[in-house]
Amino acid sequence: MQAAIVSSKGQVTLPAAMRAKLGLQAGSHIRFELRGQELVITPELPMSAYRGMHTGYGLTAADLEIEKEPDREFE
Repeated sequence: MQAAIVSSKGQVTLPAAMRAKLGLQAGSHIRFELRGQELVITPELPMSAYRGMHTGYGLTAADLEIEKEPDREFE
């Protein structure tokens, strides 16, 4: 566990080792959550992190397409 000091502007510097381990760099987005008296900081993954998530499941783009209903005829 490491400690930090809150500045007069409410800013805190995250320790370099923690930033490196979480892959945080300038411009990274993080989320704050209060859990009782604890502050939890969670990195938000960029959209590019979700690219290719369906690989390994044997799915192709064609498998993900929604089948369209045939046109109906009205009288």
